[in-house]
Amino acid sequence: MPGEKILLVDDEPDIGEIVSLYLTGEGFQFRQAADGSGALQMVRALSPDLILLDVFLPDIEGFELCRQLRAETDAPIVFLTCKDTEMDRVIGLSVGGDDYMSKPFSPLELVARIKAHLRRNRMLRRPEAEPAKTSHLASHSIRVNLLSHDVYLNGSLIELSAKEYQLLTYFMRHPKQVLTAEQLLRKIWGFDHGFDSKTLQVHIGNLRRKIEKDPSKPERIVTLRGSGYKFCEDAEAI
Repeated sequence: MPGEKILLVDDEPDIGEIVSLYLTGEGFQFRQAADGSGALQMVRALSPDLILLDVFLPDIEGFELCRQLRAETDAPIVFLTCKDTEMDRVIGLSVGGDDYMSKPFSPLELVARIKAHLRRNRMLRRPEAEPAKTSHLASHSIRVNLLSHDVYLNGSLIELSAKEYQLLTYFMRHPKQVLTAEQLLRKIWGFDHGFDSKTLQVHIGNLRRKIEKDPSKPERIVTLRGSGYKFCEDAEAI
């Protein structure tokens, strides 16, 4: 939607110029903060609709800043950084990031991802046409309160990120169905075809660590090589 505010947290002026050129050309409002302190001030003052975040900042590591930003806003956070090992992605998505892009990056792909995240966020905030018919989902040891978004495993409350919660509830609503990576990226992130599945793989790995007895041998969210994923426990609406 034109006019939505994008905040770039990066101390490189050249990156800011490129991102600004493409985003303002699409009708977005663009702001840049060069450090973590400035980013927190801008988030509180401007309430950006999406945040682009580098890991290397003058005053704070981007991963720690992401944790702090998550306490201030539920806007999508997309890491945009040259740190691109698998562990970097795992950390970035575990501390509250919604997506992870590495530098050098394609400005056109960045714009497409931003639009997808904003589109998905608008859908999640859209009022329901009618009240939900169920307030809970349950699957053996997992119970989800759809009103409060609380998730319980064996009766104990567990903490999930927004994307982990969306993945889990989507899996539970479609038990024993083969769900492709493309389906999940489209339903959870709003991405169409053409995006790699690394972000999805990391989020599923993080979710498995929280709900599986042995994440290295998952029994609930099973990978079907060449096909996708399947949630193997029967779920019921309550």
